[in-house]
Amino acid sequence: MMAQPSIHASNHILSFQELGQVDSSSHAEVPKQLKERTTDSLRRTEASLSDLTGSDDGNINDDENVKLKNEWVEFLNGSSAKHDDDGRNNLRDEFLSLVLQHIHDYHDIMASSQSHSDDICFLRSLAQLSLQCLSRLVQLRNETFDKNPTKGIPGLAPIFGEEFVEEIAAPMKFFLQLEPNIVEADLMELSLGASELILNLMHPHRPRNEACVPSIRDDILIPLTSPESSHIRVVESRGRTVAMIAELASKSVVMAVEHTVPNYAGSAGGAVINTSAFAVEDEELAMKRETAALSRMQDVRDVFQNVGKVVLVPFLKERGNFDALEEETTRRVLHAFLAIFDIAPFAMESQLETLLDDHAAPIIDYLKMNCRERRLEQEEKKQQNSNSRNHGETGHEIFETSYEGDEFGNSPDPLHQPPAPPVQLPPIYQTIPKPPAIITSIRQLESTLDSITANLENQDPELWDERLAALVDVECLLAGGVSSTLGVEARHLFIEKIRKMPMTDQFQDLRSQITNQACRVIVALSYEYREYVREDGSLGVAVQHFVDCCTPSILKLCCSGTRLMATQGMNCMLCLAAVGGSTGYPRTISNFCDDIISKKVHKNRKRGSVLALTAAMRVWDGSCFAKHAEKIAKAVKEAVTDRDPGVREDGKKMYWAMISCDRIRGAADNVFAAAGREMKQLTKMRDEVDAEWEEDGVMGKLVRTGVLDEASPSGGTSKTNNSAPPRSMPPRSAVKRRPASA
Repeated sequence: MMAQPSIHASNHILSFQELGQVDSSSHAEVPKQLKERTTDSLRRTEASLSDLTGSDDGNINDDENVKLKNEWVEFLNGSSAKHDDDGRNNLRDEFLSLVLQHIHDYHDIMASSQSHSDDICFLRSLAQLSLQCLSRLVQLRNETFDKNPTKGIPGLAPIFGEEFVEEIAAPMKFFLQLEPNIVEADLMELSLGASELILNLMHPHRPRNEACVPSIRDDILIPLTSPESSHIRVVESRGRTVAMIAELASKSVVMAVEHTVPNYAGSAGGAVINTSAFAVEDEELAMKRETAALSRMQDVRDVFQNVGKVVLVPFLKERGNFDALEEETTRRVLHAFLAIFDIAPFAMESQLETLLDDHAAPIIDYLKMNCRERRLEQEEKKQQNSNSRNHGETGHEIFETSYEGDEFGNSPDPLHQPPAPPVQLPPIYQTIPKPPAIITSIRQLESTLDSITANLENQDPELWDERLAALVDVECLLAGGVSSTLGVEARHLFIEKIRKMPMTDQFQDLRSQITNQACRVIVALSYEYREYVREDGSLGVAVQHFVDCCTPSILKLCCSGTRLMATQGMNCMLCLAAVGGSTGYPRTISNFCDDIISKKVHKNRKRGSVLALTAAMRVWDGSCFAKHAEKIAKAVKEAVTDRDPGVREDGKKMYWAMISCDRIRGAADNVFAAAGREMKQLTKMRDEVDAEWEEDGVMGKLVRTGVLDEASPSGGTSKTNNSAPPRSMPPRSAVKRRPASA
């Protein structure tokens, strides 16, 4: 249990005191221990606020947590009295000043010629955590005001009002342009953090003296979308930045409708809308929805006009229509417009006609056509489900395919119905014990994943088979094409739900069946998502976080005293790096090197890191390793000369993987003397190692198909995908002991 927020914040401020007033150019002089303490303090503050925001008090069962949330609110509100005996206002203002200083420090360095500073990663981490803290604080303030709108916050000066927006405008404009960089995942998080903070500041139910939508529009959104803007740092990124602003403005409109019309069930993400509501709502409800959307669109009408002129109008002048949408920026903008058109078609149509004149007609036609097609698809699904029920069959009410709660299928096990007609499964799924799960709607997918999460959270040792079945269900969803058939929203929903599942616990289970299936799931997910993360930066960040969270548990599995489970862990690390695609998981590289270099790490954990880093250097983009060249060279030398023969053997392969990576090949030149004994041994096995990575070699097949079907590099002999043990192995409880002789 955390301390009271005032005390908690006080501890953070004490930790930050030595950094708060330091000029950004002198951050390199900050001691390492103070850096770690500062970052850890800020991270704990963000985690505390994250746990308390987004939840109703009625959903918080712990009285201490309810009390803690109330104390955070009191800390944030401060006191209206001029004489503040407990110093709460001073403490709050100092805390806000410090987190804002961290954001400005990083922005100033990146915007200047000092972007090569040795402490750039430290400053970036502080800026990222500071953005998240501010976003959580604004969200908490919104929730408090939303529950008691009649009370308001009288007598208090605004905290997150127009002055606050003016102060953060410059770094926000800078961060929102960092979206294209996918390899540097931390930069993407800054962009997403800025978007989240702005969206919370545009919340429709905010304290009246903190309403700042006009300031956000004039100081941030319009400068980034204006055709004559000088705020875009890179000309090529203009379209992507404008598309991101369009999505931000669209989400704010949808959010305004959701808060104005309580009975309306929509999505702030703008991807799935409850269109069935149109059939049953009365004119009054429709008018409220249109009015709410129009009111918010009027607030940001200049933003929508700029978006149309920068992206859609040039596209129409060149192509004439939207029949072949191969350009990502145009798709994103139209998708953002469609999210509003789904809930308020007349408001969207009238605004487009006013803002874009003659160019509005083809845009409106596109929106009408796609909206009509979506509704027709839903009607067809409802009709099919209705026909199935009329045949007199009975089924389990497990999944819902439409937004009205229709049942899916009528078989005893609707999740594992075989596809019709049968299709040939990819090699990675050839050994799954159940047929693929075919999902037809977002709501059905969400219901399925919630059920799986509930089963995985059950820690009863006697119900281990339910956890195993839940993990199998996850793999069946991936085999059924959940990442490809339902589009972008399904991919995001799937990874967000998976991240909330207790997956790390499954890698630490005492049963090899559980750990085996957990390894299969994470490798299959990495395999399915590897192409999509290249195109969708936010999706790449989510997958990176999931892998970062699971990697320590998999490495711990490598240290298992059971040889079978240790082999599972090492092979999982190898496959995870090999099938992750060219973007890979850059933030794991440093950790792998640390494990290899350390003298106190278990030999199997070290082998797991060696195997993963070897595959990574063969598959991932070379830019992932550029800043780790010296550390990787040291790790290679330690692995090749390790006292364990298994580590040495894998270390030799890692050396040739380093040679194959153009960006760090030069660092390998001085690792071993050209005429030394180690170099002679390395040269002897080069042809054998390179053959493994040929298209028909064992590693080449792994990268292409996700299957390690030969003797694994870690010493296993499995023939199942992910080089996991055969599924025919009996559980421990089924192994009979030989009867004792009389």
